[in-house]
Amino acid sequence: MIGARRLAGRYRLLNPLGEGALGTVWLAADDVLGRDVAVKEVRLPPGLEESRRREICEAAVREANVAARLKHPSIVTVHDVLIEDGSPWLVMELLSGTSLAETVRQQGPLPPHQVARAGMHLLSALTVAHAAGVVHRDVKPSNVFLTRTGRAVLTDFGMAAIEGEPSANRTMHLVGAPAFIAPERLRGEPDGPAGDLWSLGATLYFGVEGVAPHHSESPIRVLTMVLTEPPRLPERAGPLGPILMRLLGSEPADRPPAAVTADILRGIAGVRRQPPDTPPTPAVRQAAPPAPRRRRTGLVLAAAVAALAAIAAGTAFGVNAVTGTEKAAAPSPSPTRLSESPGKFGIPVKFCETLTAEQVGGLVTDSLKNKKGTPNNKGGCEWLGKGMGLSAEPVGFEEQWGSSPQRAHERFVSQRNLTIPSGTVGWAWPEVGVALRSARATAAEPVSGIGDEAYAYHQYDNRSHLKLEQSSIVMRVDNLVVEVGYTVIDGKREEKDIREGARTAARWIAQSLQRTG
Repeated sequence: MIGARRLAGRYRLLNPLGEGALGTVWLAADDVLGRDVAVKEVRLPPGLEESRRREICEAAVREANVAARLKHPSIVTVHDVLIEDGSPWLVMELLSGTSLAETVRQQGPLPPHQVARAGMHLLSALTVAHAAGVVHRDVKPSNVFLTRTGRAVLTDFGMAAIEGEPSANRTMHLVGAPAFIAPERLRGEPDGPAGDLWSLGATLYFGVEGVAPHHSESPIRVLTMVLTEPPRLPERAGPLGPILMRLLGSEPADRPPAAVTADILRGIAGVRRQPPDTPPTPAVRQAAPPAPRRRRTGLVLAAAVAALAAIAAGTAFGVNAVTGTEKAAAPSPSPTRLSESPGKFGIPVKFCETLTAEQVGGLVTDSLKNKKGTPNNKGGCEWLGKGMGLSAEPVGFEEQWGSSPQRAHERFVSQRNLTIPSGTVGWAWPEVGVALRSARATAAEPVSGIGDEAYAYHQYDNRSHLKLEQSSIVMRVDNLVVEVGYTVIDGKREEKDIREGARTAARWIAQSLQRTG
């Protein structure tokens, strides 16, 4: 049985999460660390030349090395890379949500403010990568993952170019969907950060318009359009339109700098600037001037290699606010710098033990687990009922344990800045019966009396028979940042009761952590 296969003696393959032309993404259990992970199997075609097989394996190892040097909430974490039976396998963090490509396919074009928010996350991730000398080279909708909390995550660094890395002996291929490859790369000019910005513009264009800026059924025709024609004028982008057209400039020098782009996206998303206590974002390395244009009589194209996106099961649940007002979250008070020494939580917390059966029973009726929780994919726990659910999970599972309260505060502020803004969003929580749908989200706002610092956000959809209602609270307890979400879709509870339920659950969990940490 393939589902029982074990890799490297520790990664037990459970079931496939997604299939692609070049392989499969599996849900797997890491039996050593006791967590669920996503494992990307790169399937090599039979009869492949040994040199090409070796190149693909080297690309997988390179992706793991690149991911290991980049730490950012919007960059997927790669835990391990294996070569078994001559094929590469990548072990990654398990994300809950859907790719931008799949979201648009199911839901249609997204609102401009939501796409601008995703663009902020991706641009911040690219800025960190560029500052480290890494150019992604394959930014496209299938490599952008929208998590259940609204965070956009950039995946698949397998074709990234690293500054100073020798490439003379490595065969170069055009990677990904033709409509998302920067024109200078098609012209054979050196890759640089500006190429990633072009691909980002094309990806955001797809998110808000539902089609690529250069669209045709013929890949060769698309490549020709990217090289010779301006992008199609956007029709749905609204305030996003001008910045998208600037990012899609044919020449790198025509595109706005990342800092300018970030300010514009922030304004469209309705997000305040980062508060003073937020760590500054590294500056982008400036792209080298493009090579002189040469007259060409023809275009020679290498075979396009479609990269496999990491697709995880489940989708977004939960955003929440304690009051009905929609205002931006105020900066967390930090009059003095917190301790830099390791905090009280040095090993993973058993979140399923933070609430008693009586406490869960008071919030989640008709529990499917007899008032007992089950561990979720992010190191937390879920308590599921019929049409309702309660969840608690650490924010930044991999990096929290043993960190300092000051680092946790910085993580808390970063998470607050990444929270979905007020407006319409798409999300789902299949375990409680919510398929992918649109909902109204409120902005994050501060909460007092829970943990050391906390904020809340809220989302609802009263347009259908489900009467969806969800509230979430993100809180810091010493060096641990936790998100607690409470969802009800039966329409039988008042809005204020659901919000108070989220507050109550978060308060109980914070008190339990303070007692046992």
